[in-house]
Amino acid sequence: MTNRAISVPAWLTAVTATALSGFCALPATAQTNLSSCGPIRDLFLVNGEIHLMDGSGATAASVLIKGDKVAAIDAELENDACTDTIDLEGHVVIPGLIDNHVHYIRIANRPGYDTRTLETTYTIDAALDALRQRAEQVPAGELITTIGGIRRAQWAEKRFPTIAELDAAAPRHAVYLSERGAGPGQTNTAARDQLRALGVTVADDGTISNGPETAKAYDVLAASLSDADRERQMADVAAYALSTGMTTVMDMSGTVPGVGFIDQTNGYDFLLDMVRKNSHKVRTRIYFPGLDEDAELTQLMGYLNNKWPDYGPDMAKIVGIGEWSVGRSLFNEQPLGDAARLAQRRIAERGWTYHQHIHSPAEIDAHLDVWEELAEEFDIAGMRWTPGHLSGITPELVQRAVEMGLGLGAHGQPYHSGTPTGGPPWRTILNSGAVAVGAGSDGARINVLNPWAIIYYMVTGINVNGELTNADETVSRHDAVYMYSSVEQGWFTREDDLLGGIGVGRFADIAVLSADVFDPDEVSDADIRHMTSVLTIVGGEIVHDAGVLATP
Repeated sequence: MTNRAISVPAWLTAVTATALSGFCALPATAQTNLSSCGPIRDLFLVNGEIHLMDGSGATAASVLIKGDKVAAIDAELENDACTDTIDLEGHVVIPGLIDNHVHYIRIANRPGYDTRTLETTYTIDAALDALRQRAEQVPAGELITTIGGIRRAQWAEKRFPTIAELDAAAPRHAVYLSERGAGPGQTNTAARDQLRALGVTVADDGTISNGPETAKAYDVLAASLSDADRERQMADVAAYALSTGMTTVMDMSGTVPGVGFIDQTNGYDFLLDMVRKNSHKVRTRIYFPGLDEDAELTQLMGYLNNKWPDYGPDMAKIVGIGEWSVGRSLFNEQPLGDAARLAQRRIAERGWTYHQHIHSPAEIDAHLDVWEELAEEFDIAGMRWTPGHLSGITPELVQRAVEMGLGLGAHGQPYHSGTPTGGPPWRTILNSGAVAVGAGSDGARINVLNPWAIIYYMVTGINVNGELTNADETVSRHDAVYMYSSVEQGWFTREDDLLGGIGVGRFADIAVLSADVFDPDEVSDADIRHMTSVLTIVGGEIVHDAGVLATP
């Protein structure tokens, strides 16, 4: 294992103004304690089984956190009035999970009250229980949704809940479920009637056919979203992510038309407002996509010339160009056409990090051809260029990437696609000698956001249909968690000494697990999908507390 010319948009002007005034103003309570103990109290976590995920396989019993960084491992107890001690009571601790490729911010553009907990239900009864619990949290009369990240095949009954079952689970709410966001939909009676009034064709039994009607349902429901709605939605999604132990997302935007589309001019305004108010607690790394499909590359050049890589605070930083460098119809030409080649040259000339969505051997081969040419002129490895997804990558293509000094982003999209071939080749990638490997989901429209569902898939090779795939490329539980949380994840965003793992001087992003996921006698393979964090810390701050441990 490796030890392992466009005007500046409104949202960017807001970032600049905020940066000049001091990006995240501290809340009043923190300001009052600043002179004595700093903005947050230090933490001393003791009596745990702490997996450092630094490539050595080492564990520790305690970790001292000062400010937002780890200060010491297995240190002596300090008698410090500014330090709170938390007894971990033997719990297993890992670095906060990092999704190497996810469409996280776009979840805020879901209409209604998004319900990610449905992702890891596997019977109709469990799904209905999740909806009942959600209904208790949502004001009566509001819309409850899960749009994307679910498939009928995940439930043992291989169907959606019926209209009657949804009516019984949430009698005071409208409910709308949509498979993969663009697939068939199912409503309860209230949502059926609401959608019909908005011009959507919905059958009497609450079903919505795949295709135009499903897209129309999303469009009409999302048309009235405000930034206040997006902030509320983002806060809910962040709370869900933190409850799983996920602390960082490498966000690949949302430019494909349809569910969660992000307007690149002002679509991030709500998130920046949350960061200013210190109300968003998931560390976010933002990649801007290539959109333009002509040789002028107008949109991409706007990003490269008028925005800055590595700009922003630790909680919301611009890091590169991601998903693809040009429009979707151009990125997968084999060989790559002139527009795609020119786009990638412009990215290299300006020194930007670049993370490319590629699946098939032909796509990967076409991109590596161009990258090998560019590597003769530019240090693209130093820029942290990354081929991502890689479900169809071959050992030969892996080695070509390794020889260029590239990291490998291996993402579990095939888990939810239900394809029999599976992928990516986790074991081959892990053992390739790549400078860095990182795992991710490509959620939460065509895949789950929950990292433990992907870790389950990495370990078992079993997809959402319950079918064994990719059996020769599974990895151990430790290796799967390593790929999601290790020091190597920092390579992808040029934060080698800060992001991922648990070590002195690194971000204090930590998850205390609900059970020992590394012990199959305690956690079965199937139960990996139900892992949670009982205590999540981001930047030295407790951001999720399930009430299991005695905390300050």
